[in-house]
Amino acid sequence: MSILLADDDLHLATFLSKSLESEGYSVHTALNEDSVISELQRQNYKLIILDLNFGQTDGLKLLEKLRADGLETPVMVLSARNRVSDRIQSLNLGADDYITKPFSFQELAARTNALLRRKADPLLSVLRVENLELDPASRKVHRGKREIKLSPKEFDLLFLLMRHAGDTVSRQNLLRESWGLQPETDSNLVDVYVNYLRKKVDFSDEGKLIYTVRGSGYRIGRPAPSPGGMPGANKDADDTHPDVHYTYQSNTLTGSSDSISVQQTPLRALIHSVAHDLAQPLTSVRCFLEVLGMHSGAVPTQQADLRNIEQQADRAISLAKSISALVREGSVPSGPWTSLDVLLNDLFNDFIVLLNSGLLTLDRQWNSSIQVTSNPVLRQLMVLFLSKLIGRNTRPLVLTISAQLNDGRCFLELKWKANDDSPAPIQDAKNIIAKELSCIQELVYSIGGELLFSEGRPEMLLKLPAAPQNNGQDLVHGKMVH
Repeated sequence: MSILLADDDLHLATFLSKSLESEGYSVHTALNEDSVISELQRQNYKLIILDLNFGQTDGLKLLEKLRADGLETPVMVLSARNRVSDRIQSLNLGADDYITKPFSFQELAARTNALLRRKADPLLSVLRVENLELDPASRKVHRGKREIKLSPKEFDLLFLLMRHAGDTVSRQNLLRESWGLQPETDSNLVDVYVNYLRKKVDFSDEGKLIYTVRGSGYRIGRPAPSPGGMPGANKDADDTHPDVHYTYQSNTLTGSSDSISVQQTPLRALIHSVAHDLAQPLTSVRCFLEVLGMHSGAVPTQQADLRNIEQQADRAISLAKSISALVREGSVPSGPWTSLDVLLNDLFNDFIVLLNSGLLTLDRQWNSSIQVTSNPVLRQLMVLFLSKLIGRNTRPLVLTISAQLNDGRCFLELKWKANDDSPAPIQDAKNIIAKELSCIQELVYSIGGELLFSEGRPEMLLKLPAAPQNNGQDLVHGKMVH
Protein backbone atom coordinates (compact mmCIF):
# COMPACT_ATOMS: atom_id res chain seq x y z
CA MET A 1 0.00 0.00 0.00
CA SER A 2 1.77 3.14 -1.22
CA ILE A 3 1.18 6.44 0.60
CA LEU A 4 2.33 9.95 -0.35
CA LEU A 5 2.92 12.08 2.76
CA ALA A 6 2.88 15.81 1.96
CA ASP A 7 4.23 17.76 4.92
CA ASP A 8 6.87 20.51 4.81
CA ASP A 9 7.98 19.87 8.41
CA LEU A 10 10.93 17.51 7.82
CA HIS A 11 11.06 16.08 11.35
CA LEU A 12 7.36 15.26 11.52
CA ALA A 13 7.30 13.91 7.94
CA THR A 14 10.32 11.66 8.59
CA PHE A 15 8.92 10.31 11.83
CA LEU A 16 5.44 9.62 10.47
CA SER A 17 6.94 8.00 7.39
CA LYS A 18 9.10 5.61 9.44
CA SER A 19 6.23 4.79 11.79
CA LEU A 20 3.79 4.06 8.96
CA GLU A 21 6.41 1.91 7.23
CA SER A 22 6.69 -0.14 10.44
CA GLU A 23 2.97 -0.86 9.96
CA GLY A 24 3.62 -2.31 6.50
CA TYR A 25 3.01 0.70 4.25
CA SER A 26 5.32 2.05 1.57
CA VAL A 27 5.62 5.79 2.25
CA HIS A 28 7.19 8.52 0.15
CA THR A 29 7.46 12.07 1.50
CA ALA A 30 7.10 15.36 -0.36
CA LEU A 31 8.15 18.61 1.28
CA ASN A 32 6.82 21.02 -1.34
CA GLU A 33 4.10 21.32 -3.97
CA ASP A 34 6.44 20.60 -6.90
CA SER A 35 7.46 17.30 -5.27
CA VAL A 36 3.80 16.33 -4.82
CA ILE A 37 3.00 17.02 -8.47
CA SER A 38 6.12 15.17 -9.64
CA GLU A 39 5.34 12.14 -7.47
CA LEU A 40 1.76 11.91 -8.72
CA GLN A 41 3.11 12.03 -12.27
CA ARG A 42 5.63 9.32 -11.42
CA GLN A 43 3.32 6.65 -9.98
CA ASN A 44 -0.08 5.80 -8.50
CA TYR A 45 -0.61 6.21 -4.77
CA LYS A 46 -3.37 4.56 -2.78
CA LEU A 47 -3.56 7.45 -0.28
CA ILE A 48 -2.31 11.03 0.12
CA ILE A 49 -1.79 12.37 3.65
CA LEU A 50 -1.77 16.16 3.33
CA ASP A 51 -0.83 18.70 6.00
CA LEU A 52 -3.19 21.65 5.85
CA ASN A 53 -0.36 24.11 6.58
CA PHE A 54 1.53 22.88 3.52
CA GLY A 55 3.55 25.19 1.32
CA GLN A 56 3.61 28.94 0.97
CA THR A 57 -0.13 29.27 0.61
CA ASP A 58 -2.31 26.46 1.91
CA GLY A 59 -2.72 22.70 1.63
CA LEU A 60 -6.37 23.18 0.73
CA LYS A 61 -5.38 25.12 -2.38
CA LEU A 62 -3.26 22.20 -3.48
CA LEU A 63 -6.12 19.79 -2.72
CA GLU A 64 -8.58 21.89 -4.72
CA LYS A 65 -6.14 22.06 -7.62
CA LEU A 66 -5.63 18.27 -7.64
CA ARG A 67 -9.36 17.54 -7.47
CA ALA A 68 -10.07 20.06 -10.25
CA ASP A 69 -7.59 18.18 -12.45
CA GLY A 70 -9.36 14.88 -11.86
CA LEU A 71 -7.29 13.24 -9.11
CA GLU A 72 -9.36 10.43 -7.53
CA THR A 73 -6.84 9.25 -4.92
CA PRO A 74 -8.24 9.48 -1.37
CA VAL A 75 -6.80 12.32 0.72
CA MET A 76 -6.51 12.50 4.51
CA VAL A 77 -5.98 16.02 5.85
CA LEU A 78 -3.84 16.71 8.93
CA SER A 79 -4.48 20.03 10.68
CA ALA A 80 -4.21 21.89 13.96
CA ARG A 81 -7.52 23.60 13.17
CA ASN A 82 -10.36 21.98 15.05
CA ARG A 83 -13.30 24.20 14.16
CA VAL A 84 -16.29 22.57 12.50
CA SER A 85 -16.09 25.10 9.65
CA ASP A 86 -12.50 24.00 8.87
CA ARG A 87 -13.57 20.37 8.67
CA ILE A 88 -16.56 21.20 6.47
CA GLN A 89 -14.46 23.27 4.08
CA SER A 90 -11.82 20.51 3.80
CA LEU A 91 -14.44 17.85 3.08
CA ASN A 92 -16.23 20.09 0.58
CA LEU A 93 -12.96 20.66 -1.30
CA GLY A 94 -12.37 16.93 -1.66
CA ALA A 95 -10.80 15.57 1.54
CA ASP A 96 -11.89 12.06 2.51
CA ASP A 97 -10.93 12.34 6.19
CA TYR A 98 -9.71 14.99 8.63
CA ILE A 99 -7.57 14.48 11.74
CA THR A 100 -6.50 17.23 14.15
CA LYS A 101 -3.08 17.68 15.76
CA PRO A 102 -1.66 16.62 18.07
CA PHE A 103 -3.13 13.22 17.22
CA SER A 104 -2.53 9.67 18.37
CA PHE A 105 -0.42 7.61 15.98
CA GLN A 106 -2.69 4.60 16.55
CA GLU A 107 -5.64 6.74 15.47
CA LEU A 108 -3.75 7.85 12.36
CA ALA A 109 -2.92 4.22 11.50
CA ALA A 110 -6.52 3.08 12.11
CA ARG A 111 -7.97 5.89 9.96
CA THR A 112 -5.45 5.07 7.23
CA ASN A 113 -6.55 1.43 7.31
CA ALA A 114 -10.22 2.34 7.21
CA LEU A 115 -9.80 4.82 4.38
CA LEU A 116 -7.85 2.37 2.24
CA ARG A 117 -10.51 -0.32 2.78
CA ARG A 118 -13.31 2.10 1.99
CA LYS A 119 -11.61 3.40 -1.16
CA ALA A 120 -10.81 0.05 -2.75
CA ASP A 121 -11.31 1.48 -6.25
CA PRO A 122 -10.24 -1.06 -8.93
CA LEU A 123 -8.66 1.77 -10.93
CA LEU A 124 -6.41 2.62 -7.98
CA SER A 125 -5.22 -1.00 -7.84
CA VAL A 126 -3.54 -0.51 -11.22
CA LEU A 127 0.15 0.18 -10.65
CA ARG A 128 1.58 3.03 -12.70
CA VAL A 129 5.11 4.31 -13.26
CA GLU A 130 5.02 7.22 -15.68
CA ASN A 131 3.24 5.75 -18.76
CA LEU A 132 3.76 2.08 -17.78
CA GLU A 133 0.65 0.45 -16.23
CA LEU A 134 0.25 -2.98 -14.67
CA ASP A 135 -3.17 -4.39 -13.71
CA PRO A 136 -2.76 -7.20 -11.14
CA ALA A 137 -6.36 -8.39 -11.63
CA SER A 138 -6.18 -8.92 -15.40
CA ARG A 139 -2.39 -9.47 -15.42
CA LYS A 140 -2.12 -7.05 -18.32
CA VAL A 141 0.68 -4.53 -18.87
CA HIS A 142 0.58 -1.45 -21.12
CA ARG A 143 3.09 1.24 -21.92
CA GLY A 144 1.12 4.07 -23.38
CA LYS A 145 -1.32 2.48 -25.82
CA ARG A 146 0.85 -0.56 -26.49
CA GLU A 147 0.15 -3.83 -24.68
CA ILE A 148 3.22 -5.74 -23.46
CA LYS A 149 3.09 -9.54 -23.41
CA LEU A 150 5.02 -10.99 -20.46
CA SER A 151 5.70 -14.49 -19.24
CA PRO A 152 4.34 -15.32 -15.74
CA LYS A 153 7.78 -14.88 -14.17
CA GLU A 154 8.45 -11.63 -16.02
CA PHE A 155 5.07 -10.32 -14.84
CA ASP A 156 5.84 -11.25 -11.20
CA LEU A 157 9.23 -9.57 -11.39
CA LEU A 158 7.80 -6.39 -12.90
CA PHE A 159 4.98 -6.40 -10.33
CA LEU A 160 7.54 -6.54 -7.52
CA LEU A 161 9.60 -3.70 -8.98
CA MET A 162 6.53 -1.53 -9.54
CA ARG A 163 5.29 -2.09 -5.99
CA HIS A 164 8.53 -0.42 -4.90
CA ALA A 165 8.63 2.17 -7.68
CA GLY A 166 11.38 4.72 -7.17
CA ASP A 167 13.20 2.55 -4.62
CA THR A 168 16.06 0.15 -5.17
CA VAL A 169 15.11 -3.53 -4.78
CA SER A 170 18.12 -5.74 -4.03
CA ARG A 171 18.93 -8.84 -6.07
CA GLN A 172 18.53 -10.89 -2.88
CA ASN A 173 14.98 -9.64 -2.33
CA LEU A 174 14.09 -10.26 -5.97
CA LEU A 175 15.42 -13.82 -5.74
CA ARG A 176 13.51 -14.49 -2.54
CA GLU A 177 10.22 -12.91 -3.58
CA SER A 178 10.08 -14.11 -7.20
CA TRP A 179 11.82 -17.49 -7.05
CA GLY A 180 11.73 -18.41 -3.35
CA LEU A 181 15.54 -18.72 -3.30
CA GLN A 182 17.64 -17.89 -0.25
CA PRO A 183 19.60 -14.62 -0.35
CA GLU A 184 22.96 -16.41 -0.32
CA THR A 185 22.04 -18.35 -3.50
CA ASP A 186 24.54 -17.73 -6.28
CA SER A 187 22.28 -17.22 -9.29
CA ASN A 188 22.08 -14.85 -12.25
CA LEU A 189 18.34 -15.43 -12.69
CA VAL A 190 17.51 -11.88 -11.68
CA ASP A 191 19.93 -10.33 -14.17
CA VAL A 192 18.69 -12.61 -16.99
CA TYR A 193 15.00 -11.79 -16.39
CA VAL A 194 15.61 -8.08 -15.88
CA ASN A 195 17.29 -8.13 -19.28
CA TYR A 196 14.18 -9.83 -20.73
CA LEU A 197 12.00 -7.10 -19.16
CA ARG A 198 14.17 -4.30 -20.51
CA LYS A 199 13.77 -5.58 -24.05
CA LYS A 200 9.98 -5.54 -23.68
CA VAL A 201 9.41 -2.47 -21.49
CA ASP A 202 12.08 0.03 -22.51
CA PHE A 203 11.10 0.87 -26.08
CA SER A 204 13.78 2.58 -28.12
CA ASP A 205 11.50 5.53 -28.87
CA GLU A 206 10.57 6.17 -25.20
CA GLY A 207 12.47 6.95 -22.02
CA LYS A 208 14.16 4.21 -20.05
CA LEU A 209 12.31 2.99 -16.95
CA ILE A 210 14.39 0.09 -15.56
CA TYR A 211 17.73 1.04 -13.98
CA THR A 212 20.64 -0.91 -12.58
CA VAL A 213 21.79 0.44 -9.21
CA ARG A 214 25.42 -0.55 -9.06
CA GLY A 215 26.26 -2.89 -6.21
CA SER A 216 22.66 -2.97 -4.96
CA GLY A 217 19.99 -4.17 -7.35
CA TYR A 218 17.40 -2.67 -9.67
CA ARG A 219 14.95 0.23 -9.65
CA ILE A 220 12.00 1.11 -11.87
CA GLY A 221 11.20 4.77 -12.45
CA ARG A 222 12.94 7.90 -11.26
CA PRO A 223 14.32 7.84 -7.70
CA ALA A 224 11.76 8.54 -5.00
CA PRO A 225 12.35 11.82 -3.13
CA SER A 226 14.59 11.66 -0.08
CA PRO A 227 13.35 13.06 3.28
CA GLY A 228 14.95 16.34 2.23
CA GLY A 229 12.60 16.57 -0.73
CA MET A 230 15.27 16.23 -3.42
CA PRO A 231 14.73 13.26 -5.76
CA GLY A 232 17.65 10.91 -5.77
CA ALA A 233 19.49 12.44 -2.79
CA ASN A 234 21.37 9.90 -0.71
CA LYS A 235 20.50 7.16 -3.21
CA ASP A 236 22.98 4.60 -4.56
CA ALA A 237 24.67 5.59 -7.79
CA ASP A 238 22.89 4.31 -10.86
CA ASP A 239 23.16 4.61 -14.61
CA THR A 240 22.22 8.15 -15.48
CA HIS A 241 19.40 9.44 -17.61
CA PRO A 242 18.13 12.90 -18.58
CA ASP A 243 15.91 14.62 -16.06
CA VAL A 244 12.24 14.78 -16.95
CA HIS A 245 10.58 18.12 -16.21
CA TYR A 246 6.84 18.29 -15.69
CA THR A 247 4.65 21.33 -15.98
CA TYR A 248 1.40 21.63 -14.10
CA GLN A 249 -1.25 24.19 -14.99
CA SER A 250 -2.40 26.01 -11.87
CA ASN A 251 -5.90 27.35 -11.44
CA THR A 252 -7.26 30.39 -9.72
CA LEU A 253 -8.29 29.21 -6.28
CA THR A 254 -10.46 30.73 -3.64
CA GLY A 255 -11.76 29.83 -0.23
CA SER A 256 -8.49 29.36 1.69
CA SER A 257 -9.30 28.71 5.31
CA ASP A 258 -5.80 29.90 6.21
CA SER A 259 -6.60 33.50 5.35
CA ILE A 260 -6.97 35.72 8.37
CA SER A 261 -10.51 36.70 9.28
CA VAL A 262 -11.10 40.43 9.09
CA GLN A 263 -12.99 40.15 12.37
CA GLN A 264 -9.81 39.15 14.20
CA THR A 265 -7.33 41.70 15.48
CA PRO A 266 -3.87 41.34 13.90
CA LEU A 267 -2.28 40.18 17.16
CA ARG A 268 -4.99 37.59 17.84
CA ALA A 269 -4.63 36.20 14.33
CA LEU A 270 -0.85 35.99 14.71
CA ILE A 271 -1.11 34.21 18.05
CA HIS A 272 -3.40 31.69 16.36
CA SER A 273 -0.73 31.20 13.69
CA VAL A 274 1.99 30.47 16.27
CA ALA A 275 -0.36 28.05 18.04
CA HIS A 276 -0.75 26.20 14.74
CA ASP A 277 3.06 25.94 14.44
CA LEU A 278 3.16 24.56 17.99
CA ALA A 279 0.99 21.62 16.95
CA GLN A 280 3.78 20.29 14.69
CA PRO A 281 6.41 19.47 17.37
CA LEU A 282 3.70 18.42 19.84
CA THR A 283 2.48 15.85 17.32
CA SER A 284 6.02 14.53 16.85
CA VAL A 285 6.59 14.16 20.60
CA ARG A 286 3.24 12.50 21.28
CA CYS A 287 3.52 10.02 18.40
CA PHE A 288 7.14 9.18 19.26
CA LEU A 289 6.27 8.32 22.87
CA GLU A 290 3.24 6.35 21.73
CA VAL A 291 5.16 4.31 19.16
CA LEU A 292 7.93 3.72 21.71
CA GLY A 293 5.35 2.31 24.12
CA MET A 294 3.75 0.16 21.41
CA HIS A 295 7.04 -1.57 20.66
CA SER A 296 7.90 -1.95 24.40
CA GLY A 297 11.62 -1.91 23.73
CA ALA A 298 11.43 -4.61 21.06
CA VAL A 299 12.79 -2.18 18.46
CA PRO A 300 15.96 -0.34 19.52
CA THR A 301 15.69 3.45 19.49
CA GLN A 302 18.30 5.18 17.36
CA GLN A 303 20.36 7.94 18.94
CA ALA A 304 19.48 10.25 16.04
CA ASP A 305 15.75 9.69 16.70
CA LEU A 306 16.20 10.57 20.37
CA ARG A 307 18.10 13.71 19.41
CA ASN A 308 15.41 14.73 16.92
CA ILE A 309 12.60 14.27 19.42
CA GLU A 310 14.55 16.26 22.02
CA GLN A 311 14.78 19.09 19.50
CA GLN A 312 11.03 18.85 18.85
CA ALA A 313 10.38 19.14 22.59
CA ASP A 314 12.63 22.22 22.73
CA ARG A 315 10.75 23.76 19.79
CA ALA A 316 7.44 23.09 21.52
CA ILE A 317 8.61 24.68 24.78
CA SER A 318 9.88 27.79 23.01
CA LEU A 319 6.72 28.21 20.92
CA ALA A 320 4.56 27.83 24.04
CA LYS A 321 6.65 30.47 25.82
CA SER A 322 6.40 32.77 22.82
CA ILE A 323 2.60 32.58 22.89
CA SER A 324 2.76 33.53 26.56
CA ALA A 325 5.07 36.44 25.69
CA LEU A 326 2.70 37.67 22.98
CA VAL A 327 -0.28 37.85 25.33
CA ARG A 328 1.68 39.13 28.33
CA GLU A 329 1.00 42.75 29.23
CA GLY A 330 4.16 44.82 29.07
CA SER A 331 5.16 47.53 31.50
CA VAL A 332 4.01 51.06 30.76
CA PRO A 333 6.87 52.85 28.97
CA SER A 334 8.39 55.75 30.89
CA GLY A 335 9.31 57.61 27.71
CA PRO A 336 9.19 57.48 23.93
CA TRP A 337 12.48 55.51 23.62
CA THR A 338 13.97 52.33 25.02
CA SER A 339 17.34 50.63 24.70
CA LEU A 340 17.47 48.18 21.78
CA ASP A 341 20.09 46.19 23.68
CA VAL A 342 17.84 45.77 26.73
CA LEU A 343 14.85 44.91 24.54
CA LEU A 344 16.69 42.18 22.59
CA ASN A 345 18.40 40.67 25.64
CA ASP A 346 15.04 40.47 27.40
CA LEU A 347 13.49 39.00 24.26
CA PHE A 348 15.96 36.13 24.08
CA ASN A 349 15.24 35.15 27.67
CA ASP A 350 11.97 33.74 26.28
CA PHE A 351 13.97 31.63 23.83
CA ILE A 352 16.71 30.48 26.21
CA VAL A 353 15.78 26.81 25.67
CA LEU A 354 16.63 27.10 21.98
CA LEU A 355 19.89 28.91 22.69
CA ASN A 356 20.98 26.32 25.27
CA SER A 357 20.03 23.37 23.05
CA GLY A 358 21.94 24.62 20.01
CA LEU A 359 18.83 24.87 17.84
CA LEU A 360 19.43 28.62 17.67
CA THR A 361 22.84 30.34 17.76
CA LEU A 362 22.69 34.12 18.12
CA ASP A 363 25.21 36.36 16.37
CA ARG A 364 24.88 39.75 18.11
CA GLN A 365 25.89 42.65 15.89
CA TRP A 366 23.81 45.53 17.24
CA ASN A 367 25.16 48.63 18.93
CA SER A 368 24.19 48.88 22.60
CA SER A 369 23.73 52.67 22.42
CA ILE A 370 20.83 52.59 19.96
CA GLN A 371 17.46 53.73 21.31
CA VAL A 372 14.26 52.66 19.52
CA THR A 373 10.55 53.23 20.00
CA SER A 374 9.26 52.01 23.35
CA ASN A 375 5.92 50.97 21.85
CA PRO A 376 5.21 47.44 23.25
CA VAL A 377 4.11 46.34 19.77
CA LEU A 378 7.80 46.25 18.76
CA ARG A 379 8.53 43.53 21.30
CA GLN A 380 5.49 41.58 20.14
CA LEU A 381 6.73 41.80 16.55
CA MET A 382 10.17 40.51 17.50
CA VAL A 383 8.65 37.62 19.48
CA LEU A 384 6.49 36.82 16.47
CA PHE A 385 9.41 36.89 14.01
CA LEU A 386 11.43 34.49 16.16
CA SER A 387 8.40 32.25 16.72
CA LYS A 388 7.74 31.94 13.00
CA LEU A 389 11.44 31.39 12.34
CA ILE A 390 11.64 28.37 14.66
CA GLY A 391 8.12 27.24 13.82
CA ARG A 392 8.76 27.03 10.08
CA ASN A 393 12.46 26.01 10.10
CA THR A 394 13.13 22.55 11.51
CA ARG A 395 16.93 22.59 11.54
CA PRO A 396 19.50 24.37 13.77
CA LEU A 397 20.08 27.96 12.69
CA VAL A 398 22.55 30.78 13.15
CA LEU A 399 20.61 34.03 13.52
CA THR A 400 22.48 37.28 12.92
CA ILE A 401 20.85 40.45 14.22
CA SER A 402 22.45 43.74 13.25
CA ALA A 403 21.31 47.31 13.73
CA GLN A 404 22.43 50.68 12.45
CA LEU A 405 21.12 54.23 12.55
CA ASN A 406 20.41 56.05 9.31
CA ASP A 407 18.41 59.24 8.77
CA GLY A 408 16.99 59.10 12.28
CA ARG A 409 15.73 55.53 11.92
CA CYS A 410 17.01 52.20 13.14
CA PHE A 411 17.63 49.61 10.42
CA LEU A 412 17.19 46.31 12.26
CA GLU A 413 18.20 43.36 10.08
CA LEU A 414 17.65 39.64 10.74
CA LYS A 415 19.56 37.03 8.70
CA TRP A 416 19.62 33.28 9.26
CA LYS A 417 21.50 30.29 7.87
CA ALA A 418 21.76 26.57 8.54
CA ASN A 419 24.01 25.31 11.32
CA ASP A 420 23.98 21.59 10.43
CA ASP A 421 24.21 19.16 7.50
CA SER A 422 20.51 18.26 7.40
CA PRO A 423 18.88 18.02 3.94
CA ALA A 424 15.89 20.06 5.17
CA PRO A 425 15.41 23.30 3.22
CA ILE A 426 15.98 26.67 4.85
CA GLN A 427 12.74 28.65 4.84
CA ASP A 428 13.14 32.16 3.50
CA ALA A 429 11.34 35.24 4.76
CA LYS A 430 8.43 34.85 2.36
CA ASN A 431 7.85 31.23 3.38
CA ILE A 432 7.90 32.19 7.03
CA ILE A 433 5.52 35.16 7.10
CA ALA A 434 3.66 35.19 3.76
CA LYS A 435 0.39 33.87 5.21
CA GLU A 436 0.38 36.46 8.00
CA LEU A 437 1.97 39.33 6.09
CA SER A 438 -1.06 41.63 6.04
CA CYS A 439 -1.49 41.40 9.82
CA ILE A 440 2.23 41.86 10.42
CA GLN A 441 2.35 44.90 8.17
CA GLU A 442 -0.58 46.41 10.07
CA LEU A 443 1.35 46.07 13.35
CA VAL A 444 4.53 47.44 11.76
CA TYR A 445 2.68 50.48 10.40
CA SER A 446 1.09 51.10 13.82
CA ILE A 447 4.52 51.90 15.29
CA GLY A 448 5.66 53.98 12.32
CA GLY A 449 7.87 51.22 10.93
CA GLU A 450 8.48 49.55 7.59
CA LEU A 451 9.14 45.88 6.83
CA LEU A 452 11.17 44.79 3.80
CA PHE A 453 12.26 41.38 2.54
CA SER A 454 13.39 39.83 -0.73
CA GLU A 455 11.76 36.70 -2.09
CA GLY A 456 13.97 33.65 -1.77
CA ARG A 457 16.38 35.19 0.77
CA PRO A 458 16.58 34.20 4.46
CA GLU A 459 16.58 37.75 5.77
CA MET A 460 14.29 40.64 6.62
CA LEU A 461 14.76 44.32 7.40
CA LEU A 462 12.70 46.31 9.89
CA LYS A 463 12.97 50.11 9.75
CA LEU A 464 12.01 51.65 13.11
CA PRO A 465 11.64 55.08 14.67
CA ALA A 466 14.81 55.75 16.70
CA ALA A 467 16.13 58.41 19.04
CA PRO A 468 18.64 60.82 17.44
CA GLN A 469 22.19 60.63 18.79
CA ASN A 470 24.65 63.47 19.37
CA ASN A 471 22.74 66.34 17.85
CA GLY A 472 21.64 64.67 14.66
CA GLN A 473 24.65 62.43 14.18
CA ASP A 474 23.83 58.85 13.29
CA LEU A 475 25.61 55.55 13.81
CA VAL A 476 26.31 53.36 10.81
CA HIS A 477 28.03 50.07 11.64
CA GLY A 478 29.04 51.51 14.99
CA LYS A 479 30.69 54.71 13.58
CA MET A 480 29.47 58.30 13.85
CA VAL A 481 28.38 59.96 10.60
CA HIS A 482 26.97 63.40 9.75
